[in-house]
Parts: sequence; structure tokens; C-alpha cells
Amino acid sequence: MSPSSSRSAAPTYAVFSVCAGPELVSAAIAAAEQTPQTFFAGEFRDYVTIDKRPQFPHRLKEATTSLALVNFDLDPELALETTVRLQQIFLSRMMVVGVGVTLDAHLLLRAIRAGCTDFLAAPVSVADLSSVLQRMQQASILQQKGKASIGRVVAFFGAKGGVGTTTLAVHLANYLVTRHGKKVLLIDHMHQLGHVALYLGLKDTQYHFDELLRNVDRLDSELLNGFAIRHESGLHVMASPEIANAHFASQHDELERVMDFLRSEYDFVLIDSSMTYQETKSSIMAEADEVYIVFTPDIAALRDLARLVEHIGLNPAASGKLRLLLNRSTASDSLTPAEIQKAVRFPVAHSVPNNYGELLRSINQGMPISTLHPSVFNQALAGIARQMIDGAEPEREQEAAVAATSSIGARKRLAFWR
Repeated sequence: MSPSSSRSAAPTYAVFSVCAGPELVSAAIAAAEQTPQTFFAGEFRDYVTIDKRPQFPHRLKEATTSLALVNFDLDPELALETTVRLQQIFLSRMMVVGVGVTLDAHLLLRAIRAGCTDFLAAPVSVADLSSVLQRMQQASILQQKGKASIGRVVAFFGAKGGVGTTTLAVHLANYLVTRHGKKVLLIDHMHQLGHVALYLGLKDTQYHFDELLRNVDRLDSELLNGFAIRHESGLHVMASPEIANAHFASQHDELERVMDFLRSEYDFVLIDSSMTYQETKSSIMAEADEVYIVFTPDIAALRDLARLVEHIGLNPAASGKLRLLLNRSTASDSLTPAEIQKAVRFPVAHSVPNNYGELLRSINQGMPISTLHPSVFNQALAGIARQMIDGAEPEREQEAAVAATSSIGARKRLAFWR
């Protein structure tokens, strides 16, 4: 589940059982029915281990917080491993309650250390479970209030290659750090030979994002600090591999767990990715708070942009996050942003003026343009950064006029897109 979607939707709470008997399952179902906004997500008949991990239902993964009832009588060691695994998978969105006939003090201590928040003596009553569910909801509400400043994930894709996606991602990340004092991680999601580190003049790129996904079960602040490269500006970078080799084929829930963790560590996580990565594109869009499609005012980029907008528009959740970013705009462009909006049937959120010469010099020097430099380029970055910080819809002064009128000239020039 994307945290951005969970913040906008009403909270839901789930309860499920692991290796539980029929009495506990019945009590859990009854307690869920008596507790508002709570549902029973099912019974899992095997412990959750590193070798045996169930397919969690989508509704369970989307719950604001979940409560797992784990039977410690059947196999205490596997119950302890299950507790650890569930905490790793769901992070802060999971409460684990141990259930057992024997309340051994040593086992209780180990269960607490493994992540159990409570331990109930069997048989468990419906009233006991209802009380635990109510405490879970109260704790979740307090936790969400404490996460008002949780980090935002912003993904950047190019309508096609060569439109300046990486350049904009690098400069926006640098702007958020140097002008707004934000803690930012910039991820180069190119599976090989990406340019983020190159543009920033960074050479120590031993670890990359695929490595982080491979180590999701070990992910903590210490591991993250060992993987991320720190730029002199204070920006943290996760570089792309510098050699051409096969990339790690991650699962959506692995990316979700990593993004949940990174949100807790950074104000902003910026991802420079590619539309060609079909297996991960949808997952990144699902986890992002905002998705920027960067394009330039040339026919090839505009044709591809129209197709992408049409495709993304089929998914309401993704289209609600979509932001179109016109790059290298000039006064002599044959199409204005307003005409482009009419042609692709989606508003242009931001327009960045052409600054190709200065940007090329900064790339060759491995040094972003100073954010203190007075230029229309930095003015455009300031507007985008402000909108990202505020988390509001970008201003679209022309949107109403665009929707209310038609451009015969634009339609004629772009008719071959349809």
C-alpha cells in the first residue's frame, strides 16, 4: 500500500491468525465484527519464516494497522521467527500478539524482544480481543499524528530518452537540500550505467538500489547509511551500477517495505526511473506521492507523452498523482503549454525554460548549478520545490480556459497522434 493513499482514505484495521485453533479464529472474527473499521483478514496455517512466506491478501496489505494473533504453543521457535518476519514485512503497521496456554517467563521475554506487544493466555475471550483491537486503533491514531511530517516519495520518468529527466531530478534534489534544508535521498533507478552520480561528481558507488532491495530483511538505519553516498551539499544518493549486468527482479511488497522505511528516514525520496522498466514502473507509481513525466516540446516526445497519459489515465490512483513537466521550453516553441494541454488532455503542471548550455557545463564539471544563481531556471526549480513541499496540487492558471475552449490549430497539427 502506498502511504499517500492510506493518508487520504479512511483508516482500516485488520486482524488475522497464525497457526491458531478454531476457537481463537472464531473469537477473532467476532471481535472484528464488534470493532469499528476492523475486519478479519484470514487464518494462516503455517508460520511465517524466511523459507515460507504466505501470499498476503491485498486488503490486508492496505490496512492502516494490522494485528497478528500468533500461536506460541505449537512451535515457540517458529512463532518467534514469525513475529520477527511480520515486523520486517509490515514495519510499523503491524502489532503481534502471542497466544498460548503456558506463560513461561523466559519465553515471554524473548517474545517481547522479538516484537510482541502483548501476550494472551488461551483460551482467549472475545472481550479480551476487542480490548486489544481498541488499543491497537488508539496506538495507530497516535502514531499517525506523530507522522504528520512523514517523507514524500517523488518519481521522475521521461516521456522518452534525452528529455533531461536526470538533470532535473538532480537539480531539484539539490535545491530541496540547499535552499530548504530538507533531508533528501536521490535514487538512480537505472539498472545499469545511470548518470546521477556522474552529474554530481561522485565516484564511490559500490552499492546501489537493487542491493538495498536484496537486503530488505536486514534494512535499518545503519545499513542504509552504509549504502547511501553523501554529496558535499548534504544530499544522499543511491547510485546506479557502473557495470552492465542483470538487475535484481524485486517484488512489489519488497519495494513497498523499502519505501515505507525510507519515508521514515528522509523528508523526500526522489526516484529517477525509466518508463522502459515494465516490471517495476507500476510499483514505483503506486508507492510515489507524485509522479512527474518530463517531456520536451518536440514531436517525438509529445507523441510519446500523449500515449503515456492515455495509458496512465486508465488507473485513477496513478493519474491523481501525475504531473506533467515541460522541459527546455522557449518562447519560439511551435506549441505553447496551453496547446499541449489540449492535445494530451491533461494539464501541464510546470514549465522549465531552456538552459541547455549552462546545464551541459554543470554536467561536465560534475557540479549542479548553484541555487543562489539568479536565473529563470532556478526560479522554475523554486516553484516546483515549493509545490512539492506544500504537497498541494500545482497551480494551473490556464487549466479552466483550456478546458472551456478548443484549439483548432493545435488539433490539426497534432492530429496524427490520435
